[in-house]
Amino acid sequence: MRSRRPYVASILAAALLLASLSVGSTAERKAGQQSGPAALFVVYGTQPANAYMVPFVIVEGGQFKQPIAGDSDADEITRFTDAYYSRGKKYRVLFGGGEAGSLTVKKSNKDEECTRTSADVALQSTAKLNRNVMALATDSASFGGARSTRRSPTAAERAALMPLVRAAFKEKGTPAALLPSLATVNLTALDLDGDGKAELVGSFVARKTGRGAARYPLFLFAEPQGNSYRTTVLQYERFTSKDIMSGADLTAIENGVYIERLVDALDLDGDGALEVVTQRDGLEGDGYYIYKKQGGTWKQVYEFANYRCGF
Repeated sequence: MRSRRPYVASILAAALLLASLSVGSTAERKAGQQSGPAALFVVYGTQPANAYMVPFVIVEGGQFKQPIAGDSDADEITRFTDAYYSRGKKYRVLFGGGEAGSLTVKKSNKDEECTRTSADVALQSTAKLNRNVMALATDSASFGGARSTRRSPTAAERAALMPLVRAAFKEKGTPAALLPSLATVNLTALDLDGDGKAELVGSFVARKTGRGAARYPLFLFAEPQGNSYRTTVLQYERFTSKDIMSGADLTAIENGVYIERLVDALDLDGDGALEVVTQRDGLEGDGYYIYKKQGGTWKQVYEFANYRCGF
């Protein structure tokens, strides 16, 4: 009988070669992701034909760089819009870290005073957007690609979280009598670390009406802990009419103004875990943030303010 050793050796050699090619291709993808600039945009819209996109970060060499803002120099805005907003230009749409279709640029809004960094787009996506559900778009071929982990929370997940939310409001000093008025602006389930268990990201507001009216917005990340959750990121504020711009309506806070909200989550550095992108609407502009888990702790690693126009 012929010895099987040469045959086994050849199989092992082939396996090692394939493994090295696989590792090489992964490294190349990561290198490609980091070598050239990649633009990321927030996609807004309630109707696919009337959506729009706004840039919030340029990723280059593993670094987060700020794009144009509404108060950028006019020539700088023109260079950006010429590069990114030519009519018919297509972008990949990502949702929950996964592929979710595409969009096509219809026109730049650079000549519109309050929307000069945006472009109107036609959206061809499986993501169902509304005021509090946004997606991401990119010109990068490397970001995303995995299946989306983003979904609405189950009734059980919501029920398990809400005691934690109410406790956070009380701890921060919200009058207990206002807790029955607690409203959920948005609550989303996402598997951020790929362990098969969903974290929850939510925005909430309690309100006092009548004399001395006030709004108490709260934003948090929560991760599973047994049959409950523990808070890993918490932002809380209190607003009265004196705290916001003259002429503004406190009820706007219930629609997301002055409240930090989830935009989406995406693996930006190729480590298999998702970073979280959030937004905070203002009356003259918007803030955008990126959170990353480092050493077991969520940290805000990027901030960008996009001025729009005077209120």
